Amino acid sequence: MKLKRKSFIIINLTLLISFILFFILTETFGKKYYFYKKNSELNQVENSIKNSSNYNFSSDILIGKIPILKDNFEFNNQLKLSLFQKDSWKYNFWFGNDALQKLDETGTITMNFQQKNLKSSFLIRVFKKQNNFIVLCLPLSAIEENLKLMRTFSLYIFFIISIFSWSVYTYYFRKITKYISNIELSLDKISKKDFSEVELINSNDEFGNISKKLLTVSEELKEYFEFLNKKYESQKYFYNSLAHELKTPITVISGYTYYIKDILQKEDQKYCDLIINECIGISQLAKKFQLLAENFKNLEVSNFYLDELVKSIIDKFQLDFSEKNISIEFHSKPIEIIGDYNLIKVAIDNLISNSLKFAKDTISISIYSNDNDIVFSIYNNGANIPPDKISKIWEPFFFIEKNSKVDNWGFGLSIVADIVKRHNGNYKVENKDIGVEFRIILPKISK
Repeated sequence: MKLKRKSFIIINLTLLISFILFFILTETFGKKYYFYKKNSELNQVENSIKNSSNYNFSSDILIGKIPILKDNFEFNNQLKLSLFQKDSWKYNFWFGNDALQKLDETGTITMNFQQKNLKSSFLIRVFKKQNNFIVLCLPLSAIEENLKLMRTFSLYIFFIISIFSWSVYTYYFRKITKYISNIELSLDKISKKDFSEVELINSNDEFGNISKKLLTVSEELKEYFEFLNKKYESQKYFYNSLAHELKTPITVISGYTYYIKDILQKEDQKYCDLIINECIGISQLAKKFQLLAENFKNLEVSNFYLDELVKSIIDKFQLDFSEKNISIEFHSKPIEIIGDYNLIKVAIDNLISNSLKFAKDTISISIYSNDNDIVFSIYNNGANIPPDKISKIWEPFFFIEKNSKVDNWGFGLSIVADIVKRHNGNYKVENKDIGVEFRIILPKISK
């Protein structure tokens, strides 16, 4: 409707401005142009008479010839008689002394005489040829009346053109509106991952080309999303199956190791502890696989306070902070977010767990928001990440270095990255002068 309203205003405004310009130009230059054309007509006749003895012309110009007279009264009387003869008394022409003096000096003079009683006017030119004055009289229509009629006629034409233009505009705009609505509906469907058939526009113009391209894009996106869904389902099945297959043997191995440990001498129990620790690590890896599989489900969106969620996760790690003598700082105002509570909980849990592994003695967490985003930031004062590896830490199975002192299977940050992307967010890592800062940026409204 906005486009329709704008188009209506533009078309009618253009017509109105055109009419106003026509009116102004007619009022300003119409009379001048009219006299210019009539004078041009007199010029042609004058030149023809001067260059020949032919006095017969097909135009409406009256031609008279009088002798060269100095007397003012006689001159005007003879002029009227040469043009109108018996009816000369009806016409009120008079060339004054100044006009006759100019005629004597220049050899030609042109004057316009209004005849109100006749509702007309005459353009009269007098010029010398040999020993005579040649008189040319061009009857003029009442120009003011003509201009008035022209204005009235123009007004009628304006209304007729406006009605015609509006009719044509309405007809074509309905077609254009229908085309735009079809394209808008198709785009809306595609944005909602509804790839049902796009309605083709039967038109050999840009709208027809756009609808064909939309159909092509829709089909390609449909194939791509079907491929992604199959891939996700396959990965989900793989991770679930792998987690399940790992759990059973690890549980058995761990159970037998605990049994063997009880019957061994104390100095030999350390070997069992190594096996048990590895089983715990593999069990945690199986949980990571389950989390990856869980992340392929649809988001279960709800409103919750992110600061309260972070506080609860920090409380869970308090014992680990105490054991490692790590000081934890947390700064945040109450901030509400829309997203999948469980998945965001996993992402923040992994970031805190990751910082706990590498921090020397300080972890600082803050949450803040701007106009469009909510930012979760966590800093630890551990070692910097090598510049050549900092871009790879979000990839699965990637770890900076194999360190027996740190449980690191290379899955935590990749899970964080996937969860943030599912929420249409972004993730960043930055080396500081001392330590490393991780940030996840989530939109205030996640879809």
